[in-house]
Amino acid sequence: MSNGKVNYGLVVLVAVIASVISSLVTYKAVSADKMKFAVVDVNRVVLSSKEIAALSAERQVQVQELKKMADEANAKITAEKDADAKKALSEKALSTINAKKETFDKVHASGLQAADKKINDVINAIAEKEGLSVVFNKASLVNGGVDITDSVVEQVR
Repeated sequence: MSNGKVNYGLVVLVAVIASVISSLVTYKAVSADKMKFAVVDVNRVVLSSKEIAALSAERQVQVQELKKMADEANAKITAEKDADAKKALSEKALSTINAKKETFDKVHASGLQAADKKINDVINAIAEKEGLSVVFNKASLVNGGVDITDSVVEQVR
């Protein structure tokens, strides 16, 4: 440019770059306005869930039933004098208790899965109703977001 002529190619390039940067900044600002973040205290929701409470109570009953089975088996094994019979009783009791425990574990896991799905469905429904784009676990976020925990807790109680 020292010769007084304007380099129009350079001017056009600078104008295009400025336009692209301006568009990106505007897009980011508009997108940020449209994105609404929410948080949920998942631990509080789980502790408030009637399904989780019922599963916990059911699990306690199952544990007590297994303990009772083990105590009864131990009493029979202790009363038996013959070593071979003791071994047979012990193996049978262990097999029966393990089968029962496996059944209980499957039922419990299925219940937990159903409760987890219900909680997630409630969170998604509330987020959609309130126009929230993203929901984070409150424990994973330092600051920000609309807290929808109370709304979720109300629906899982």
